[in-house]
Amino acid sequence: MRKRGRRSAAQSRARHQQIIDVLKAEGAASITALAQRFECSSATIRRDIAIIQPQVPEVKKYHGVITLDSAVTERYFQDKTDLAREEKEEIARAVCSTIPDHSVIGVNGGTTTVAVAREMVRQHKSVTVVTNAINVALEFANTDLTVVVIGGVLRMPNFETTGLMAVRNLGTLHLDWAVLGANGVHPRFGVSTTNEAEASIGAAFSRHAERVMVVADHSKCNHRALYRMLDWTEVQTIVSDRAADPILEEWSSQLKFERQWVMPNLAVWVRAPEGQ
Repeated sequence: MRKRGRRSAAQSRARHQQIIDVLKAEGAASITALAQRFECSSATIRRDIAIIQPQVPEVKKYHGVITLDSAVTERYFQDKTDLAREEKEEIARAVCSTIPDHSVIGVNGGTTTVAVAREMVRQHKSVTVVTNAINVALEFANTDLTVVVIGGVLRMPNFETTGLMAVRNLGTLHLDWAVLGANGVHPRFGVSTTNEAEASIGAAFSRHAERVMVVADHSKCNHRALYRMLDWTEVQTIVSDRAADPILEEWSSQLKFERQWVMPNLAVWVRAPEGQ
């Protein structure tokens, strides 16, 4: 019995660290989502949080949602750059195969959109770029492309400008495409992010674009971050890696998206024409 007790205590400690890791990576998660992820009850997660909070006071609980203070989560931006690197590069190639030259594209911040910017430079895409992310803009620094950086309040170290100024500046521009990274992609909740200001700027990009493309690797699928950025009616194209294909295929009839091959073994999902 003593061994079983030690084993249970060790499992609990491991789960506590995994919960913290989830919050570092995603910023927020519901108790229900954490219970599903760790295959335990919601009551177990509540007990875990009660143990974690005195040790990590940045962890907060709000009406069934657990968050980690944004100043803490933002320190992990560089760490996230190395997560799913190959998948993000695959997504970037699919984006470049979809967006035609001479387009005006709006790009928000995030490690996936940085990968898209890097691939556009590598492929010598001829586009005009509008972005609220300083690090996205810097990827184009040694090109002759036109790059418009939206003003606003700079949020470091996520490198993004947000706020009323940023939203108003977007209102003066017309975009052919908005290419938007996200923290969550869920068939019912839509496209979401962990930060309210980032959700607002993503929604603003969407309002001023002819077409909206969501770029997110498979780990974001079936996840709901705290703040909804877009409803599915606002999205025309989803680009993810090959591991997401079975998930997106399952969603396709409900969300009215269909697979479109852009390269051998590389597809994007586009909204089906009306009437289909």
